[in-house]
Amino acid sequence: MSSISSIAFRVHNMEAMIAFYSEAFQIRFREVDTFGIHSQFGEINGITLKFVPIRDDADFAGYPVQQPGFTVSDVEAVIALALQHGGRKAGEIIQSSGRIQAAVRDPDGNTIELYSEE
Repeated sequence: MSSISSIAFRVHNMEAMIAFYSEAFQIRFREVDTFGIHSQFGEINGITLKFVPIRDDADFAGYPVQQPGFTVSDVEAVIALALQHGGRKAGEIIQSSGRIQAAVRDPDGNTIELYSEE
């Protein structure tokens, strides 16, 4: 059986990304030396979320973005945190099959899918 053990993000705005993910998803990060690069690792439901800094703006400009999905207790609160930390709303809040779903952009521009708990 296979399972995901970690997900790595190339990060441009490290401080804002850590603040947003810590507040929105209660992830506590720690600094890890990844072969000379000072990265930040956090745990969420047994999965290690790795934030690895992008070294310069040129590297950031062409780098693909990620699109994780999170189940949260308060979708609107996470949207508000994204806006507070430099993210933005991506579309409207939708009610479907008794659940709320929405999308936001985190401080680096990654799309995050948000789903309310059932």
